[in-house]
Amino acid sequence: MAEFSGAELERMLAEARETLESMRQGGTAPRPAKTAEAADGDALEGVGEAADGAVKVVAEAAGRIKSVALDDKAMRLSAQKLGEQLVTAVNAALEDLRVKAATAAAARREAEPGERSEDIQNQSLRQMELITQAINDTLAKIGGNR
Repeated sequence: MAEFSGAELERMLAEARETLESMRQGGTAPRPAKTAEAADGDALEGVGEAADGAVKVVAEAAGRIKSVALDDKAMRLSAQKLGEQLVTAVNAALEDLRVKAATAAAARREAEPGERSEDIQNQSLRQMELITQAINDTLAKIGGNR
């Protein structure tokens, strides 16, 4: 039976990583770049409008309203109608923010598979070293009992 040392497993894993990186760089679709919004969640903003653009609201990633802009046309609306349009714009801004946050999170997950893959490979290597040591110890005991 062949014995595999930890160094041999490490060498094979390093070769697999190099091959994976080579495949990732050549001939495959480029990994999506992180946008300023995806890299910094606080930079995410959602924008909502109502009353044909007369009411504009910007929501921040923390779920807070950053700004409310009303043009002259909005100021001519009744209080009731203006309130309704503000609610519509705020809800639109929050929905826009939710969609952007979900898109940014998905882009981050897609952009980082190599990092997760390397972590899994390292964990697998540690487990294989333990298994290999246990097998080698068992073989030594069996060989010593002959």
